[in-house]
Amino acid sequence: MDFNNSRPVKDSNPVLGNSLVAAKDIVAGEVIVRINEPFLIVVEKAALEQVCSYCLAEAGVSPLKKCVGCQKVRYCNSTCQQADWKLIHKSECSLFRKLPDIPPTPVRALYQALRRKLPIEQNSTSISPQEHHFEELKRDQKRRDEILLQARAAVEFSKSPINKIDDVTKFMCLLATNAFRATLPDDSPVGLCFEPVLALANHSCSPNAFIMFDGRCVSLIALSPIESEESIFISYIDFTQSRDLRQAELRHRYFFECKCEKCTGDYSAYHMFQKGIVIQLPKMELFCPRGSLSKHADTRITTIEHISQDLRALRPDVTNFYSRQESMKSSTSPSVYLGFLKSSLSELSLLNSHQIFALPPYPTILDEIYLTYIDTNHLISALILLLFIFLNCDVYNWPQPNHPVRVTRLFTIARLLKYAASLEQSVLAQTIPFVPSEVFKSIDFIDAVQTILILVNELAPLSHGKGTRFVKQVEEELKETEEVQRLRGGAGKVLQEWQSNGATSIYGVEIAARNFDNLKNLAGFAMEVVEKQSL
Repeated sequence: MDFNNSRPVKDSNPVLGNSLVAAKDIVAGEVIVRINEPFLIVVEKAALEQVCSYCLAEAGVSPLKKCVGCQKVRYCNSTCQQADWKLIHKSECSLFRKLPDIPPTPVRALYQALRRKLPIEQNSTSISPQEHHFEELKRDQKRRDEILLQARAAVEFSKSPINKIDDVTKFMCLLATNAFRATLPDDSPVGLCFEPVLALANHSCSPNAFIMFDGRCVSLIALSPIESEESIFISYIDFTQSRDLRQAELRHRYFFECKCEKCTGDYSAYHMFQKGIVIQLPKMELFCPRGSLSKHADTRITTIEHISQDLRALRPDVTNFYSRQESMKSSTSPSVYLGFLKSSLSELSLLNSHQIFALPPYPTILDEIYLTYIDTNHLISALILLLFIFLNCDVYNWPQPNHPVRVTRLFTIARLLKYAASLEQSVLAQTIPFVPSEVFKSIDFIDAVQTILILVNELAPLSHGKGTRFVKQVEEELKETEEVQRLRGGAGKVLQEWQSNGATSIYGVEIAARNFDNLKNLAGFAMEVVEKQSL
């Protein structure tokens, strides 16, 4: 354990069972637990070509280098290759050379645990507090058969004694219900991680903490202030979805029904925004003023109550969207998928007309349209839509400004603005003819990049941890922008003063506020983009 401001509590109550509580008062953005070498962390099969198999870093300017033996795993340098060889790959490499394909990720995780002789037995002090849900999983024949097959494969591949099959099977069940998805800073999944201490954190659809990865290092970070002895909650699922979907996923994957405030009250994102304690950051107030958001949330809550019957009538359309979305995305062309998304959006026109954009599945549909624009290189349309999503959906679904989803969104906005800054005004006007050219002319895109990056630079240590790869990446982007500003003159120096001095830099506040207002104005054309931007 490298850093720990928590302590475990056994059977804290009949509903929660074992739990993790704060060992002291913790402020938002503070690291509660940091573990540089978790119990088990394995790169996902689908990500083996994307990240280093030891440090989980993405390929940079130089491509990752294949292992010369198996030609399956990749490393960013010889240091990582040697470390992984010593840790596990010395035995894994020969296995990969013999097999026609790489085993599934859970099998590789079990294989590594067995070859490294990790204490996976249920009486081990390392994992004994965890619930493996072996009996519940046995009732699902498909999942049971899959787990048994994978457990047998791991025992065979690792040449472990056959009498270990019971412990291996139960550990596989433990991974199924207690492991985390190791992710990149933007939340893209790249691996599987099991860490018993962090697995003690219970679930809430209104969490006060979150898990963050920085390569192999995994941290538990406070999302909001947590008092000493208060339970620490993370979310096991996407808590922005409807209560019915959240509860169904929790029952299927984790075998419990959530009793958090959001679930028991069936509260919307607007309700939870009003109930929560949001940390105040003066610079963010210029972009997303709490007072205005709160008034809007009150109005939307009243609207939701008035049209509750109409909203219930939309449920078949919502169900239809979720039942078709994954198959449409995987089996159709981007153009056909975009048509499906736009059609789904029009079926939810009630949400649009009443400006209740944060209700599911509206944010999901908008996000999928945005990603489709990214994938098809319609980057200015993606920028406009992402600004709208951030200002109308994200601020309510993730009300804390230091939530990593919000911070990475802001960083993406900055990078899209940087792309826009590289284009001539005439090109912008031609690219998005349905947005008036005066709107683009009103924006100094380089000033806007710097302004957004200043926000991200302030928030990143609270969302991703001080000194992490993401924080360093943000700092480098900001330095590059400051150098461009130095060469061109203008507002760059004033914005640096605003970064350092905040509200006391009156001219800096004026420029930042103007940049934010111009971006909000641009976001106002998002629905026209959705309507008119084809592929």
